[in-house]
Amino acid sequence: MMRCNENYARQDVSTRVRTKRTHKVMPLSQRIVLETLRRRRHSTIAVVADELEKSRDAMKHVFATLMAQGYIEQTRKSEAICRGRVPSMYRWTGKSFPPSSELIVQAEVEARVVSIAIAALVAGMHAMCRVGRAAA
Repeated sequence: MMRCNENYARQDVSTRVRTKRTHKVMPLSQRIVLETLRRRRHSTIAVVADELEKSRDAMKHVFATLMAQGYIEQTRKSEAICRGRVPSMYRWTGKSFPPSSELIVQAEVEARVVSIAIAALVAGMHAMCRVGRAAA
């Protein structure tokens, strides 16, 4: 009787199919933040959050993700002053990113397909109701 470890050791891993690396689509929130920073040149998280009407906590997460991916950089760290802090400034690094309009067009196309399917469903339900009434 073979143990699992022995079976695993005998497998030829060179013939295994490598998994395909798929390109992960950048979320719309990240695209919009990058477009805002590209337009403003330098900005704080609070200003971007107010312009996009999003919460600052959500924007902090988006900014952290974009910094880790190399799309934005911190140009000035927050500094303590007498009362409060001067906020950090961020800027777009120039790394290319897909525009948000690409996702909006795709969403509109998908919405049209769904609306056509719903219209067909409603028409079919109306036809079934008419036939049912005539038979009664």
